[in-house]
Amino acid sequence: MKDIALDTSTGDLLLQDFDLQFVEDQDQIAQNLAIRLRFILGEWFLDITAGVSYYQDFFIKSPNQIRMESVLKQEILSTRGVNQILSFSSNFDDTRRIYSVTFSVDTVQGQITITQELLT
Repeated sequence: MKDIALDTSTGDLLLQDFDLQFVEDQDQIAQNLAIRLRFILGEWFLDITAGVSYYQDFFIKSPNQIRMESVLKQEILSTRGVNQILSFSSNFDDTRRIYSVTFSVDTVQGQITITQELLT
């Protein structure tokens, strides 16, 4: 399957010489994971149950890191093409309020490793 490619830094459509670019295979799964981890619960009016519960579990005083990891792992595992999480590590910088995750997943297209900063 193919999907429209997004610029990893801006999230905008990726254009090259005024043409849309596409992703497939491992790149498509990696892009889907990045999108899902940025998607806020209740953000999409057509399905308010979709997304990560950032306001309930992350954007609070003294968030529970175990709960945050659990929420993210559940979102990762529910991504199409992901078979299992091979490794997962996270770091919460309380001063800057930034939560960073690095994880490897086994997918139908092979192994993928992703590092992403959340809550910036």
